[in-house]
Amino acid sequence: MKTLSKLVMAAACTGFAALPAAADGYWEYRDWRVFVDEYDTGEDLRRNCTAMTGGDGLPSLKLHISNGDGGPPDYYPAPTFHESAPRGHSTQVQNGQALGFIFDNQAVFYAIADGSYDDEGFAYADASPRWQDTLNMLLWMQAGHSLEIRTVQPYGAGEQVLPVSLNGFTAAYGKMMDECGFSIALPRS
Repeated sequence: MKTLSKLVMAAACTGFAALPAAADGYWEYRDWRVFVDEYDTGEDLRRNCTAMTGGDGLPSLKLHISNGDGGPPDYYPAPTFHESAPRGHSTQVQNGQALGFIFDNQAVFYAIADGSYDDEGFAYADASPRWQDTLNMLLWMQAGHSLEIRTVQPYGAGEQVLPVSLNGFTAAYGKMMDECGFSIALPRS
């Protein structure tokens, strides 16, 4: 009986080893996750690579690049704030609203939200920094500990919309870029 159960277990383990792992295309690095999706365009195989934190009903911060995109040193993926709301509800961040990305209370970058409704009627808001700020923002993300995304108010601190831990960001960024065939180096100017 023990021999039979050992054989069944060995066969099961061998069979599972031959199957693609369920974790293919998904990795976790502390507070960050990396997703890789492949699709055939009919001309070539494309890979979409995304690193993100947050989500699960809360806003998120994500970076996205495709192996069909231009990449470093001409283009770096922009850290993008994303929020969506259930049907019939609005997002906390509104279209045209300014957001501040504050790194360890030492540096801030700004973005203007683009908010609307998707094809199914769900409200969303996205905000990315200016393309000129992307590399410096990535360097702060690599070196920093935390990022706080806040609304920008004329005479006040604004409201916090997303606290972001940067634990695991460097590993997640490296995995995302490597999976899509780009250099993980972030040059300092």
